Amino acid sequence: MHGVRGAGAGGAAKRTPSPRLAVLLLGHGSKAPGANEAMCRVAGELGERHPGWIVESAFLEINHPSIPEGIGLCAGRGAETIVLLPYFLHLGNHVARDLPRLMEEGQARHPGVEILLGPHLGFHEKLVEIVQERLAEALRPLPTGVC
Repeated sequence: MHGVRGAGAGGAAKRTPSPRLAVLLLGHGSKAPGANEAMCRVAGELGERHPGWIVESAFLEINHPSIPEGIGLCAGRGAETIVLLPYFLHLGNHVARDLPRLMEEGQARHPGVEILLGPHLGFHEKLVEIVQERLAEALRPLPTGVC
């Protein structure tokens, strides 16, 4: 994670669980109907698995809430720590430049809240498993007797 607060002179920063943790899942946004549904479902499932957390979704462009609005929403709900999690598969300009800038701007607007930027989805072995499952689905024979 890329935290806005650095480690002290003693080395690595000590992390303790925040009693008011917010997770803000960040998506690109789209005009296509239903394009954001999967990410919002992931946010909903995460919230169900962690009922003590504040879990929201926000978008870089087109849809609302925007990322600054999402940060404000989490801060307004009492978050002490907000973890921004990019729901982006690739490391492009949005992940490398835009999201860190938006995190810094959010930190400037909410100085009493710790804002961290987690890694984008990128490569993960579980993604290989998902690709294998999708391949198997694509190769399944069509049911016989279909018109």
